Amino acid sequence: MPDDIRTSKHDLIARVATLELLVSDLIDLLWRVDPKAMERLAADADHDLQIQHNRIPLPAGEHQRTRLFNVLQDRNRRLQHRRGRQGEAA
Repeated sequence: MPDDIRTSKHDLIARVATLELLVSDLIDLLWRVDPKAMERLAADADHDLQIQHNRIPLPAGEHQRTRLFNVLQDRNRRLQHRRGRQGEAA
């Protein structure tokens, strides 16, 4: 049984890593296709993060607020990182 759990955790980690790579590749493609739209999306991500950071805690509790903040922060980080690389290439 513990081997099954270890294998399933390993599979899950591999699948998550694969999805993260796919998302990263998709973001790169979108930057190439429509940089202006991605600039707007990056600005929206930054704005959403600022709103969430300054907002009153959600009624669901601090745990949910932290989860939402982490998701928004990751979204912002991914888009900002690409925007930074785009500027370096120019």
